[in-house]
Amino acid sequence: MKVKDLIQELSKFDPETEVLGMCTDPTDFTYKIPIQSIDFGDPYDSNGYSGINGSEIDWEECHDEDGDTGEEIYIGTPVVLINLGDV
Repeated sequence: MKVKDLIQELSKFDPETEVLGMCTDPTDFTYKIPIQSIDFGDPYDSNGYSGINGSEIDWEECHDEDGDTGEEIYIGTPVVLINLGDV
């Protein structure tokens, strides 16, 4: 989903409506929780998987080594990250 799609979907509701995040764990328990924060950053998780559906993003193409620290840094296009906190 792109930001413009999210805005279009949210515009269907009263702007004063509360927004929650929803996810289902592997045991089929569904969590409905407040959004903790919204950020802009790297689409990869700590295991190197991208959360973008059908993504053709290749780790090697969008990461580089920081010359000072030697750490891998993301150099690809950032994404909007909606933090739902711990579930």
